[in-house]
Amino acid sequence: MALASNSPKADIEAKISYHEGWKESFSVVIGGDEVMTGKPSPEIFLEAANRLKIEPSNLLVIEDSVPSVTAGKAAGMEVVAVPSLPKQTHLYNSADEVINSLLDLRPEKWGLPPFQDWIEGTLPLEPWHIGGPIIHGFGRGSKLLGIPTANLSTEGCSDLLSEHPSGAVYFGWAGLSARGIYKMVMSIGWNPYFDDKEKTIEPWLLHKFDEDFYGEELRLVIVGYIRSEANFPSLESLIAKIHEDRDIAERALDLPLYAKHRDDQYLKMP
Repeated sequence: MALASNSPKADIEAKISYHEGWKESFSVVIGGDEVMTGKPSPEIFLEAANRLKIEPSNLLVIEDSVPSVTAGKAAGMEVVAVPSLPKQTHLYNSADEVINSLLDLRPEKWGLPPFQDWIEGTLPLEPWHIGGPIIHGFGRGSKLLGIPTANLSTEGCSDLLSEHPSGAVYFGWAGLSARGIYKMVMSIGWNPYFDDKEKTIEPWLLHKFDEDFYGEELRLVIVGYIRSEANFPSLESLIAKIHEDRDIAERALDLPLYAKHRDDQYLKMP
């Protein structure tokens, strides 16, 4: 692997020195001050290929900006784009693939060894927490989809949410202090089918409740990732996919790897 950045070489090395194992992961590190012209010129990628002693056509570029995607394609390489700005995928049409986040990167698509950490259609994550009072959503969960969600407000959560990919389907455990702890699957993002303008947090508690509980405090422990949000040709196909997500989460949460987080103290806090 090579790291090719428009940043000065000294800045790159300083940044990666703070992360154990990063420097050793790259056979080649090239800064923008080591080439005549930075991206979108292909020069820096061609220099990386030269130092790796690999033909450009045999290299895969992973990038987050439009100029860098342009540079990778001009170098004759295949490019996976991970847009740095949400809902801007249309700007990355020249890439060979556009993915929502690095969680969606599948190396085997490109003839590389697959990641070994996916388990039964799920990707384990370092658990993280979010909570708040249940709010009214768009009113489409129960009425239109037949899937009652217990929505949370994104207000005051921007810092936390910025640490985790949006436009994604996660799963984990949900705690309602007066009711109990339940399996849940959730989306965070802008539902592409409905073209939401605002980011939403929409957990589906996998239990049949007899009444609404708006205003009650909901605590979530997110333990794994399933997929990125996607658009669908019909409402029926969207509903079918959501039910597939439910089935994946139901099975996964019975695995010891995920089941142990049911005892997370965050779920039981008053």
